[in-house]
Amino acid sequence: MPLRDYLAAFHRAVGRIDDYGFAESIDIREEIRAAKQAVIKSKIVLINRSVLHITEFIDAKYGIERISYAYQYQDKEGKVIFRSDNARHRPGLGFGDHKHLAGGAIVQTAMPDISDVVDEVIASI
Repeated sequence: MPLRDYLAAFHRAVGRIDDYGFAESIDIREEIRAAKQAVIKSKIVLINRSVLHITEFIDAKYGIERISYAYQYQDKEGKVIFRSDNARHRPGLGFGDHKHLAGGAIVQTAMPDISDVVDEVIASI
């Protein structure tokens, strides 16, 4: 998939939050870099004042590869509802892709698709 197609799919997925009438504001910033790389940073404020922060670093040289990602959904006070990412932890978790749950637990998960993250946010409203 070309990078422009991935970015279009990303916008469509995030736009579904607005299609449902749940978005108060959507800010998507894309930085296209040399060698077919991109950084996407988004902040979506929802009508209940919760916030979804999205960060992806993408390498599209040989296909779409999300090198790093973080999808953090938090309530209006800033308390984490969930956070999916592939950040390394110290001490190590023993796995890469993981999800932080509201109670503080960290569980191993597969790398989520942005559509799955949007679905989870929509379901929680």
